[in-house]
Amino acid sequence: MNVVWCVKNNPFVRLLMGAMKNSGCPITLNRHVSCENCKGRVNGGYDPETNQVVVCQNTAVKSSTCCSVLAHEFIHAFDACRAKIDFDNLEHLACTEIRAANLVHCSMSTAIFEGDAGFNNIKEAQKECVKRKAILSIIMVRQVTAEKARKVVDKVFDRCWNDLEPIGRRCRRKSKDPEMAYHEGYLYGYTD
Repeated sequence: MNVVWCVKNNPFVRLLMGAMKNSGCPITLNRHVSCENCKGRVNGGYDPETNQVVVCQNTAVKSSTCCSVLAHEFIHAFDACRAKIDFDNLEHLACTEIRAANLVHCSMSTAIFEGDAGFNNIKEAQKECVKRKAILSIIMVRQVTAEKARKVVDKVFDRCWNDLEPIGRRCRRKSKDPEMAYHEGYLYGYTD
């Protein structure tokens, strides 16, 4: 139920689905999205082998969580479609995790709330939030050391941080940025 609501109402999810279609990789819900019970505290994931997003129906019970999972994982699907990334390559994985954190999760207010921002580092707060989330994701997905994950994130960070496709901007939390990005999507063939 939440997945369908997100597809109809969430601007990020709608924009990403349009971008996937425009890139030659249209998403069909019954084929590309699977709702499953998951172990642990994970809310979802992307399986590159099946090209399928998994939404953990036992943990992603709120529509906002479900939409966040779909948007994050659709970034990975978009990267797989557009850039043909190799999820076994740590640099590729780091890049798509940086992009997903940058475009979907981290904003200035998120960085402050999660402790990445302080009076001495407000300018770098969003970058620190993105790095932290990307490192944690890499550790979970590939079970590498934090040091190895940090090194690979640092190596590819600038290039991947600056890649804002298909959203085109870093969106502020609780702003009209997601809706504006969706409405501008027609300029790139992502929306009608």
